Amino acid sequence: MMLPGEIPTTILYSLGDGACRTMDELDEALDLSRHQISKGATKLIFRGLAERVEAGCYRLTDAGKQAVRNGVQLTSGPIKPDRGKRRKPQRNTLRQRAWNIMRMGDAFTVPDLMMVVQTGGEKTAANNLHRYIRALTKHGYLLEMPRRMAGTKVTSNGYKRWKLLNDTGPIAPVLRPGSNVMFDHNLGEVVPCR
Repeated sequence: MMLPGEIPTTILYSLGDGACRTMDELDEALDLSRHQISKGATKLIFRGLAERVEAGCYRLTDAGKQAVRNGVQLTSGPIKPDRGKRRKPQRNTLRQRAWNIMRMGDAFTVPDLMMVVQTGGEKTAANNLHRYIRALTKHGYLLEMPRRMAGTKVTSNGYKRWKLLNDTGPIAPVLRPGSNVMFDHNLGEVVPCR
């Protein structure tokens, strides 16, 4: 069984000479079903690598010819860059309220944030803020300060402090679930982990 990117790649290279190939010619030349050829050719068209000259006849675009020359191997997954268009940012979330406080410029601790941003409805607000702060630090938004703030207990090591380094705008960056990237609506782009 072929992997998802192998079928379009096979079709891409079978069209590599630049000639227009009909569905019958592709069916005869390739060990694929007509359905697989049709779906694979559609993926190539969607990526801008091929075009349908007429019903059932495909040929490579200039981008497709360049891809063949470069030895490109297609993979499954998103075709276009993530521009964050799928979801609008939510306005009054715990993380958005925390981001608003972070943007005020002073160094802060998690207890400082909790006093201001917690409304009482959040069950795990402290854990949520710790995860968000770790993610913002890994992505270059926050700097962990070298000195801690004194704790309230005698045996306390104190509270870690952070300061905002990269204020990109009013909308809190969003950590993409299951990935190591954040989407920044202010920049309109994905910010990779540093």
